Amino acid sequence: MKKLLKVLVSVTLAMSVVACGSGSSKRAYDSVASAEVNYAYSDAPAAAYEEGFYTDEYKSYDDGGSSGEFKQDKPLNDSARKLIKTYSINAETETFDDFVAATQARVSALQGYIQNMDSFNGSSYSGNKGSRYCNLTVRVPSKNLEEFVNYVGDTANITNKNLNVEDITLQYVDSESRKQTYEIEQERLLALLEKCDNVEDMIAIEARLSEVRYHLESQASQLRTFDNLVDYATVYLNISEVTKYTPPEPEKYWDRVRRSFSEGIEDLVEGLQDFFVGFVGALPGLVLFAVIVVIVVLIIRAIVKSGAKRRETERNRLAEERMNQAKETAKKNAENGQ
Repeated sequence: MKKLLKVLVSVTLAMSVVACGSGSSKRAYDSVASAEVNYAYSDAPAAAYEEGFYTDEYKSYDDGGSSGEFKQDKPLNDSARKLIKTYSINAETETFDDFVAATQARVSALQGYIQNMDSFNGSSYSGNKGSRYCNLTVRVPSKNLEEFVNYVGDTANITNKNLNVEDITLQYVDSESRKQTYEIEQERLLALLEKCDNVEDMIAIEARLSEVRYHLESQASQLRTFDNLVDYATVYLNISEVTKYTPPEPEKYWDRVRRSFSEGIEDLVEGLQDFFVGFVGALPGLVLFAVIVVIVVLIIRAIVKSGAKRRETERNRLAEERMNQAKETAKKNAENGQ
């Protein structure tokens, strides 16, 4: 196995030197490879095992073959496994404000934090009961996860709960192994660089050293990400405000009848209350509308009375004119008769 790893290292270094596009770098590679660089991958895994880098619970590389696959030497216990736990919870509450505030306080008490919060506090134009909701993305230490979930179940009504557990033990151990290997190679390349007195050899070593540092930082970053996901579980908590909890199990027929009758009375009372509230809210507008209607009616009545008076005056005038004409006609007739 070590001979095979030595060959792989030699091929890797040869490819890095060819990429430099220099014939003299080939000499540098030959010089370096013939010295000590071929130890980089050959002894690292063995050294890691000898130094106790891997616990017995972890899975290790299969030394009996060249496939590079993992085999399990001993069963893993729960403390050695790297588990990413994610909960999705839908909860109902009749005391929305108090429950949201208490949940935030409990998260802080459990040494967690709220990663994201999306809250809707309802609308005065919405006729739906229980229209408020709050969606939280909570990160809590994995050791306190069950305590937080139990708190939600004791304080609110959970309608749906889902737990997802992802085992990343193999990926974690693989990243640790790679990081350890790159660290050993870096140390030996640095030691070799101090002894090197040839510019071309120095260029070849520094090129490989740059690649090793890049891979080392990449593995370290991956391990930090794994540690964060493992140490802090994620809970997607969706909180809904309701006036009455959802029944935990199917109701019997007469229970449904009683509940329906009770809800009918509640709806009637609530409808009357809403009507009264709406009427009181519209009262200023109604008063203003009534005043306008009264003023319009008075104006119309005044106009009607004025028209009637003018017509009466006109009729009286016409009647008086006819009477005068009749008197004049009678007088002329009397004069003609004499």
